Amino acid sequence: MKMKKKLASVLTVIMLACSLPWQAQAAAPIVSNKPHKAPVATPPAVSEAQPVKAVPEPAAVKADTAAKPAAEVKAPKQAKPEKKAKKTAKKKSKKTKEKQQSKVQVQQSNWRLKVAQQKLQVLGFSDERPSGRMTEATSSALKSFQKQHKLKADGELNDATYQKLTWEAFTKEGIPKVKGKEIVSRAAKYKGVPYVFGGTTTKGFDCSGYVQHVFKDCKAKLPRLADEQALQGIFVTQKQLRPGDLVFFTTYAAGASHVGIYAGDGQFWSASSSKGVMLSSLKDDYWKQRYYGARRVLITNGEVYK
Repeated sequence: MKMKKKLASVLTVIMLACSLPWQAQAAAPIVSNKPHKAPVATPPAVSEAQPVKAVPEPAAVKADTAAKPAAEVKAPKQAKPEKKAKKTAKKKSKKTKEKQQSKVQVQQSNWRLKVAQQKLQVLGFSDERPSGRMTEATSSALKSFQKQHKLKADGELNDATYQKLTWEAFTKEGIPKVKGKEIVSRAAKYKGVPYVFGGTTTKGFDCSGYVQHVFKDCKAKLPRLADEQALQGIFVTQKQLRPGDLVFFTTYAAGASHVGIYAGDGQFWSASSSKGVMLSSLKDDYWKQRYYGARRVLITNGEVYK
């Protein structure tokens, strides 16, 4: 019995001794207060006896796709900006073509075209009501006018056509026979007549009343007010001015609120509010700063050229 007990105790000791390393290893994480690194997973050893099977190509493709970042996977869809750029370029080219193909349409609904339509009526090229919009009838009338005056017959209202059109109409609407020197001579006779607002007689003139009276003396008609007189005849620049042309200024009101008669050499006659009828210079600071424009109302002063 004693031998059996000894053997049993010896076996117990041996078993305890064998189990100690495993218990110590398992208990290590609990005993230690230091943070532990995550265990590194080691791939299982490949047995030489069992060769590794080849991974099929589809699986490899999937693996590569999964490993790529999202931006790389969606790379084919990044062609959208290029498509947008192409669409934008197409739109721009379309607009450019439309502009090039419709030069006539650029002039639609504007005062210049409306004036041209009025002049075409005066000259007998059209009976269309002036609308300020380019129509087939207007384009056809312009072509006829251009052919008659040896201009480029394209039916468009270019500068040359507009200039010639306004002049030819002016020869029928303007003041005939009266010469500029005659107008200037008559204007000088009223030198010193006092200024009277609303005056139209030799007892007192305002600016437009004075101009109207001078032209009336020469058997030529003009409207009463300065802004109405500014709509008569054809436009001329300061370089193109000739004696008898009308010059306009902006003074007490916006637009053409003062008018005078060009006398030549940069001077003009007008009824000034300070000194009455007097000869002034376009170069004077006061008038130079307020210059508005000029109109030719006498046919004898000739056609305007650029």
